[in-house]
Amino acid sequence: MRSPNNNNDGRLARLIAASTVAVAVFGCLALGVRTLIADGGPTAPGGGDAIGSLPFGYVPPQGLVAGPRPSIVFEAPTFAAIQALVIDAWGEGYAEFTDLGPEGGVRVELQGQVSVILDRNLVGVLPVHFGLDVSQGFAGGLGILTQNQHVLQTQQLPAVGDLELPLGMLAASGLLDQSALTLHSINAARQRHRLEMSGSGGTLRLVSHE
Repeated sequence: MRSPNNNNDGRLARLIAASTVAVAVFGCLALGVRTLIADGGPTAPGGGDAIGSLPFGYVPPQGLVAGPRPSIVFEAPTFAAIQALVIDAWGEGYAEFTDLGPEGGVRVELQGQVSVILDRNLVGVLPVHFGLDVSQGFAGGLGILTQNQHVLQTQQLPAVGDLELPLGMLAASGLLDQSALTLHSINAARQRHRLEMSGSGGTLRLVSHE
């Protein structure tokens, strides 16, 4: 999810300077394409088997997930950083844990219809990167960002890798406190996925809808 080259930093700065906050945020979403090739075990380090109430596992319980959909992604140098950030997570879904190796850190994907509460005070402080894995049936599709049913921006989804979610920027802007931002993903078969992002006090909430 991290930027594949340093040129993106300049592009993002110019984008923010030339646009409103909402458009700049969505522009940032388009900069974080990254292809991940990783392998890992079926459980979290230390034998942990859940994040919030979501169990870890590569194969979902039968009937739990209807089909491939975008998943919420966290990447960090350590699993402890993700644990510190996530206050709670629940829903009709499960979590996947992947060890990216000594230099890559760890990756956690939350699959299915899930809600996640994050510690807002730690977003942007802990070295955790956020994204939406659209490679699961939505690669190259259409992304539409809305607030209060108004379209703020549209963007083609990346063909490979993750779509970066600039939660630190969103939290600092106060945009999420006004009302929820919804990222709609639409694939070639016209299947839809919604990711709602909102803020309240010291927390941020992400809700993934099949």
